[in-house]
Amino acid sequence: MLANIKLNSDLSKAKNTQILFADAIKTSHRIFMKRYNNNELKNYKYNPTFAASELGLDEELVGQLVEDYITQILNTRDQFYYLIDNINQEAKKIDLQNLAHKNLGVAKNLRIEDAQIFLKDLMLVADIGHLKDCVDALESCAFKLNPTYAFNVLHLMEVKNSF
Repeated sequence: MLANIKLNSDLSKAKNTQILFADAIKTSHRIFMKRYNNNELKNYKYNPTFAASELGLDEELVGQLVEDYITQILNTRDQFYYLIDNINQEAKKIDLQNLAHKNLGVAKNLRIEDAQIFLKDLMLVADIGHLKDCVDALESCAFKLNPTYAFNVLHLMEVKNSF
C-alpha cells in the first residue's frame, strides 16, 4: 500500500500526509470488508487513553511506544513480504510467524485492536493473498495511529533508500 506510493516533492508535508492518510483508511476499510466483513472494525480508532489507563502509564509514554511500533511495522514491511513470498520454505514460514508474534505482543500491550487481527492471521493463515492483504492493512493501521509521525518515517526511509 504505502510503499508503492512515492512522496510527492511538489506537495507540502501536510498534503502528502493527508493523501497517505486517506489511502490508509481506504486500504484498511477495503481489507476489513473483503477479508472479515467487519463493519465495526472498519471504523476502528485507536484510543491511547484506554491503553494508558490499562497499562498504568501516562499518555505521553504510550504515544512514544506507539511511535516505536509504527517505525517497527513500516521498517519490517519488506521483510514480511519476503517471508510471504518464500513461505513454501518451512524456515521462512517459521520466521514469518516469529516476526508476526513479536509485533503481536507489542500490539496487544498497546491495545491496538485492528493490528492484532492482522498479526494473528500472519501467524495462522496459509493463503498468500490474504497474508499480503494483512501486511497492507497492518501498514495502513500503523499509518492511521499517527499520520504525521508515519509520514516522517516514510520520508526518512525514502531518503535512506536514495543513497
